[in-house]
Amino acid sequence: MHYRACLLFLLVLLTVFLPLSAEEIDSSSDQVQTANDATVSEEPSTQPQYEEIPSNPEGSLDSDTPSDLDETSPGDSLSDSPYQPSSSDSLLEGMASSDGSFSISYKPDFSIGNLSFQLDLRIKGKATFDPFELTLDFSPWEMPQREEEEILEDYALRVAKHYGSFIRSIQWGQRYDSLYIRYGKLMGITLGDGALLNGYFDYSVGYLESQPGLDIMLDGKLLNIPNAGFEFITNDLYEPTLRAWRIYARPLYEYSQFSLFSKLEVGLSHASSPVQEEDQVALGRELIALDFSLPLYERVFLNLDVFADILLQLPDVQNKQFGSALRYGLWGHTRSFFVFNTSLTIPTFGSFYTNYYSSDFETRDAAETEKLRLEIGSIHIDGMLGLNFTRQGLYLSAHMKSNLTDKNFHDYSFVANARVDKPFMHIVSLDLQYEKLYPTSTGEGFFEGLKTLRNVVLSSTTVIKVKPYSFDIGLRAHFDENAEPTYSVDTLVKISIL
Repeated sequence: MHYRACLLFLLVLLTVFLPLSAEEIDSSSDQVQTANDATVSEEPSTQPQYEEIPSNPEGSLDSDTPSDLDETSPGDSLSDSPYQPSSSDSLLEGMASSDGSFSISYKPDFSIGNLSFQLDLRIKGKATFDPFELTLDFSPWEMPQREEEEILEDYALRVAKHYGSFIRSIQWGQRYDSLYIRYGKLMGITLGDGALLNGYFDYSVGYLESQPGLDIMLDGKLLNIPNAGFEFITNDLYEPTLRAWRIYARPLYEYSQFSLFSKLEVGLSHASSPVQEEDQVALGRELIALDFSLPLYERVFLNLDVFADILLQLPDVQNKQFGSALRYGLWGHTRSFFVFNTSLTIPTFGSFYTNYYSSDFETRDAAETEKLRLEIGSIHIDGMLGLNFTRQGLYLSAHMKSNLTDKNFHDYSFVANARVDKPFMHIVSLDLQYEKLYPTSTGEGFFEGLKTLRNVVLSSTTVIKVKPYSFDIGLRAHFDENAEPTYSVDTLVKISIL
């Protein structure tokens, strides 16, 4: 009990001297308490089967600026004063073990004008009590030593990766702004009209972890190139498994007498998995899209376009054949809050795989990949809708797809997701997915099938904090063709002293 008392005293001191968010201040008593509980013991009911839960839950990776939500665009906000800083949901977490070792993690979440950032600052140590001694370990803060014969470029990269681990996210602006830059795990990314990336989430790391991804959107006006722009995306700056870019322009913008075609936008997109090590299996194909779009409706907070795409899939080590397809549809967005698209994809040559770079492409097996192949003579119907409440760290999405062959619809699929990546009420993080499949043997229609639980998979991983407890819960429910469920539940309960 003595070491727990000492650790508690240390945590209280750190809490007092570290800045906390405004909502943690009790105005009646001026008493400051930590935003998250310091965990000193664990009582697991069952050991989780998913990845070990880190001690640093990730906050929002797409933080908005701190002002109230704009009434015309509920997902976006602009700061009243570009120099007025604000903070929200700063977290202080502590963990201790019976041998006296402890770790403390402080996770500030701040916004200053268009800039927002989230950090993860960690201190480790050990306390002994006979005699009493407190040792703090600041080695993670020290610059790595340069090895002999290590070239400067490799050493600089290693230093950048080391100190980059203290950053959960850094963001400037909002998607579809003139300039948008974000460093952190990719969340809900749609590239252009969605031909190559459509509502992509980075599932390659645990749901509480971060990733040094990068997303840049640049309007050519900032470079004195009007009616043009560029976007670059990678899921990891240092060891990428996905890299994509798009460049676009309005080549006829000077011919204002042709009011319709002067707004014709032409874009070129590319997505691929960079070359892996020789002993690793190739993850992805190389895809190219040439897109043409015309605006149907343009306003400050709403853009609606009709588009046509020419899609090309290059051969790789797994498939030596080219593939090509045509894609037509409608897409739109309201800044970063709302994005949707609906399309028809018609293969024209070779083997073409639809939605290849979906969120699960790194874990998808060969059989699942083969289901994405679209036969010549078939039409792929696809629709995606995403709602991004980035200020609250809440992301909602729905994705429907089906194939049409010989006037018969088949291979329906409907997937809905809800993600919380920032403390929201008592929920620290949440990943909830509903997936409805339509086997050919059932003969269910699309809307008819949504009314039943037949062939439905529900899965959820969440962290809920209700003082003095913290619940880490993993739930999976699989309903068969008769709507009979099979459940799998994993829980981990933590008891806190603060």
